[in-house]
Amino acid sequence: MSEKQKCELCGSTSQRIYLPSIYHYQGRDYDLVQCTNCGLVFVQPMPDIDTIRSFYDEKYFESDFSCGMFEGNYLETQASRVEEYREMLGMIQQYKKSGKLLEVGCAAGSFLFYAQRAGFEVEGVDISEWAVDKARTQFGLKVHQGRLMEVNLPEQNYDVIFLSDLLEHEPEPTKFLLEVKRLLKPDGVCVIKVPTYVNSFYYRVLRHFPWSWTLGKLDPRLLQALKVWNKGPKFPPYHLFEYSPQTLTMLLKKCGFKIVERKNFLLVPEFLETKRKGLVARVVWLGFISLRWLIRKLNIHGGHTIVFAMREEGNGASSAD
Repeated sequence: MSEKQKCELCGSTSQRIYLPSIYHYQGRDYDLVQCTNCGLVFVQPMPDIDTIRSFYDEKYFESDFSCGMFEGNYLETQASRVEEYREMLGMIQQYKKSGKLLEVGCAAGSFLFYAQRAGFEVEGVDISEWAVDKARTQFGLKVHQGRLMEVNLPEQNYDVIFLSDLLEHEPEPTKFLLEVKRLLKPDGVCVIKVPTYVNSFYYRVLRHFPWSWTLGKLDPRLLQALKVWNKGPKFPPYHLFEYSPQTLTMLLKKCGFKIVERKNFLLVPEFLETKRKGLVARVVWLGFISLRWLIRKLNIHGGHTIVFAMREEGNGASSAD
């Protein structure tokens, strides 16, 4: 592990602690730090590639992938995500009605299966052996195991490349996005869904609330996922980067992409939507749905952002960087 990582965007080593000891894995704590030059937030120390690979075993998909946002494991919650898939596919089809769609970080392939049924020729990539096996056996999908830079896919071959909750897990986002650009057709579209919660206006308020009074009343995994409580059991550092709309735009521009559309939204934890037992859960639920309405209505910086980006020829870092 590298003890100190340069900022991926600007190369600076000037950093401040953003959230101390928020993650833990194999006897080691991990901080979130913020570059004081450009504002990018990332994990410090940065885990090495072999450590990152070890995160995504069967346990991740059985418990940790939802981070308290959904009840049940990945396979059990597939049906509950169909409406999200339908909405996402509708947005994609405003740009491409059909064609070759590559999803990187496709997990067990449930979105790809839905896109295939809608008429796309689909293909996937995932780092997890467990997820790739499920995608192949459950849906019969063409899915490659490994990181995108390892699987040697053909150049300028895809009409759509979809990155759903993936870019924050990638330790080398510049190299990764340059590979995405290489694979995308000249008129293709890259669709990126990424959490921006940690950089949102309301998080800066929420992190100072005395959340200890909710213990026993809210799922402790949710408090950990919301990054407002770091004294209980901790997740491994799954999110290596925490993007804001500004830093995501900077990264895409650096890699030769231009953003053609941006949408913001907020997920409401499933257990708050369906149960809401007790005053605490009701108050937190009301806060979530109020923020969700505000973010959708005004399209302001929220819990997630979705960007549609296209190649900007003649701009961006070269593949030799």
